[in-house]
Formats: sequence, structure tokens, C-alpha cells
Amino acid sequence: MSQFIQRWSDICSTLAASHTRLLAVSKYTSDIAVQTLLNAGQVDFAESRPQNLRDRAIKFPHAQWHFIGPLQKNKAKYIAQYACMWHSLADLETAQAVAKHMGDRTLPVLIQVNISGESQKQGVQPQALSELYAAVSSIKQFNIIGLMGMAAKNTDPAPAFRLLRGLRDDLQQKYGTISELCMGMSGDWEIAVQEGATMVRLGSALFESIEANQNSE
Repeated sequence: MSQFIQRWSDICSTLAASHTRLLAVSKYTSDIAVQTLLNAGQVDFAESRPQNLRDRAIKFPHAQWHFIGPLQKNKAKYIAQYACMWHSLADLETAQAVAKHMGDRTLPVLIQVNISGESQKQGVQPQALSELYAAVSSIKQFNIIGLMGMAAKNTDPAPAFRLLRGLRDDLQQKYGTISELCMGMSGDWEIAVQEGATMVRLGSALFESIEANQNSE
């Protein structure tokens, strides 16, 4: 357990130097690990399944629960009710489905952009980003604060991250209200930080040591 916390502390120290926010991706880990990080001071956690987001938001109400995965419209109510931020807004219809359940609440959102060029990856195409941004901006329940994207595996991620940063900068210059840049995961987060990430999403980089320890007991 001490190795787990030390790893988390080391990552936090590295991220603090660039004022980058850490999202602990807890979708494959135990409630014990979540509670351990909460006790240590971690606030932001991320889930990619709507029901898991709901369950953990209820169980750990003092944490901030971010939704990072693809969303089916019939699960929209969970995001509307329990997410502190929605990272994977990628089409207008799904956004409208979430908005129907929002009431008077305003939800910070990131538009997910397909920066990898892979057809199987979620996200709006870069050339369609401005159109989606304008459409979602008209939905009063949402506050678009930035962009999210994932680089392709087994390639140099830096060009993809620079593409996302450029798209963010263009929107920022045009609208002045968009600043967040969520990119970088366990295999490429250090490069993402170098390329200007304001948030990184880490799962295995954080939790592998504690899971290995639990499996050996």
C-alpha cells in the first residue's frame, strides 16, 4: 500500500510543476483502492461506464466523478445526475439526450475529438469540431470548457497532442471561454504534459502496484 501511495505522490509532484490535473481512472480497480486514494487526498476520479459512475458517486460522495467513456443515449440520465464533468461529448444527439435530464443544473463538458485518425476511436472529426461546438454552445445546460482526445497506440503521440492543442487554441482565440486540454493516459501522459495537457487520465500507471499486491495476498 505504501508503494501505491508513493507512486501517486510522485505523479502528483510531477504534474504540479505544470499545473496539470490528475484524473484517477478507477474503472478496473477496487473500492479499497479508491478509498485509499481519497484518504491520501486525491479528489478527481474517472469512470467509463454510466452505471459504475452512478454507483461510485453514491458510495463516495466526497469525490469528483468524471465520465470519460462512450455514452448510449438510454444511459444519459446517469451522466446528467452524477457526473461532475463529461469528457466524451462527441455528437449533438447524445448531448441533447443528456440535457433533457439536467433540469437547472449546468454541467462542464469537454468535446472529444478523434485525433488518432482511427475509425474505431470515438470523437468528432477535427474538421467538424467548429460546427459541433456551435451547436452544443446553444444548449444552456452545458458549459464547454475544453477538448479531450486520445493518441493512437504504438505511435509517437506528440503530433496528435499538438493537433488537439491547436484546435483548442483556435477555439480559445475565437470564443475566449475554452481552456482545458485533457489528453494523455498511462502510456503517454508525460509527453501529453510536455505538449500542454491540463488534465491527464491515469489508470494502470496508478493502480498496478496495489492490484498486484492484492492479487498476491
